[in-house]
Amino acid sequence: MSRVIPLLFIVLLIGSGCETLDQDTRQITGFFGRIGDTARGRTPRAAAIKMEDQYFPDERREGINELVAKDFGKRPPYTKRYEQIAGSDDDWLVRATAIRALNRARDREATPVFIKALDDKNEQVRLEACKALVHMPDPNAEPALVKIIENPDESRDVRIAAAEAVQHYHSLEVARALTNTLA
Repeated sequence: MSRVIPLLFIVLLIGSGCETLDQDTRQITGFFGRIGDTARGRTPRAAAIKMEDQYFPDERREGINELVAKDFGKRPPYTKRYEQIAGSDDDWLVRATAIRALNRARDREATPVFIKALDDKNEQVRLEACKALVHMPDPNAEPALVKIIENPDESRDVRIAAAEAVQHYHSLEVARALTNTLA
């Protein structure tokens, strides 16, 4: 195996020229990286099993992150499962991770999940929902975002993210909420 790799590079240099060497090198590196991932048990199946672990929230969170890092993990059926997790998981960090995964996937169908998460009892979940609504605005989110901005008991980070999210809404209610925070 150790002799094959240098020979492969020599063949690439002679056969394809230096201009395509970077592309060929990336393909070879990706191939051997996938083999290594498979050997270490980092397969999509293993990540999906981790995401469904009923006993360990950290496993669920890691599984979601491993899946959304891949292109296929940013499309259905994975995004549908992230939506379900964001709305029902007992662990706040897993809910926040699922919302972040939906944001990374830019899943516009998940905006009702983001809006519902604006009322979550955990600050981090609300923060991730606000961040997602910055990238995927929904007119139905405006009242909940204004409520967050006007709430002096809300954390500063969540209020700032909500203020950033309302940039898409040009209404008198939004303008009042933003000017009242300046006073």
